[in-house]
Amino acid sequence: MSNVDLPATLVRLRATASTQVAQLPQYKGHFANYRLVRIKNEVKTKLGLAFARAEDENEFEHTDERPDLPSSGKFVTVWSRRNKVDTRVRVADVEWL
Repeated sequence: MSNVDLPATLVRLRATASTQVAQLPQYKGHFANYRLVRIKNEVKTKLGLAFARAEDENEFEHTDERPDLPSSGKFVTVWSRRNKVDTRVRVADVEWL
């Protein structure tokens, strides 16, 4: 990822995500504070594969306590371009770029 223009990648990912939900007014400005991250491990949800390993995504940092899940209890919300929805991902599975 060293040769990748990170600011341009973030702009592209924000534009892609905004296009995916353009018809939904509640998402206007939704991605303004999202940051670029790399997902370190595959993440599957009820909708299927949300993230492949080492995939770049845009992310908005948001922690939450979920004692019913096997982790440190800290999660962030990451936009899944595949599923077109915000997805909760363990902090341990995220690398901030």
